[in-house]
Amino acid sequence: MNYLCCVQVWCILTNTGEAEIMDRTNTASHAVTVCTYPEVRTRWEATARLDFLWRLQAQQEVEDMRELREHNECLLHNILPVHVARHFLDRSKNDEELYSQSYEEVGVMFASIAGFNEYFEKKEIKHEGVDCLRLLNEIIAGFDELLEESYFHYVEKIKTIGSCYMAASGLAPDREVTMDEWNHLSELVLFALAMQETLKEINRHTAKNFQLRVGIAHGPVVAGVIGATKPQYDIWGSTVNLASRMDSTGVSGRIQVPEATRKILAEWGFVLELRGEIFVKGVRESPYLFPQLNAE
Repeated sequence: MNYLCCVQVWCILTNTGEAEIMDRTNTASHAVTVCTYPEVRTRWEATARLDFLWRLQAQQEVEDMRELREHNECLLHNILPVHVARHFLDRSKNDEELYSQSYEEVGVMFASIAGFNEYFEKKEIKHEGVDCLRLLNEIIAGFDELLEESYFHYVEKIKTIGSCYMAASGLAPDREVTMDEWNHLSELVLFALAMQETLKEINRHTAKNFQLRVGIAHGPVVAGVIGATKPQYDIWGSTVNLASRMDSTGVSGRIQVPEATRKILAEWGFVLELRGEIFVKGVRESPYLFPQLNAE
């Protein structure tokens, strides 16, 4: 039976491509041919090249995964509020529980572009419907840009329904509860006023005369996300219904609120005018209107 015994040696390559083996005591032994230098170099270079390419490919895959995640997070933040998007990003893959949250003090706003649907129908007959959509997109995009301002930190866009823009305030769960607990409601009113100014500016350079009809109410709501492949964040409750009715029964170019909401806004220095009695879904209401702004 033959045994292979290995000892640690020093290998010196000679000019002829032979390897002279020396033991650790520097006692030279006879020269043996281990491997020619060109073969060693070729194999080493091939291995190093493959290793480099594999490492490069792995780094690129990691970078692609990071960019894809950032892209997905950006898309999620575009369709969901920040705190809701964070909930879905942080939860486990097996967690399919319905997201919902109850709030007691939320402001809700519906803002409709009065007369836009009739305008679209007339244009559609003339096959100019696409131009109407471009105009509507410009208007809605202008409203969206307002939300990037720090003044409207607590205002959240909910959705658009045709030419109606729905937003709410006070939905952030980490909002500090202080003596200024209704500060977000005043922000919502200021947002509605800024929307009116944005629409006036668009009217000026498009030679149009659209006006915004706004309804605002406050109170409890339930918020949640409905849908799996196309999730939709929305809010429900009597407060939402009341705000919608304040819009649908409102006056073009004005902001209409119920009595209870007026009392809170009055504490923040807003002056409103009593409109008079109207019937909302068969119920007698006495809503208030913000003063008429200059229609320039």
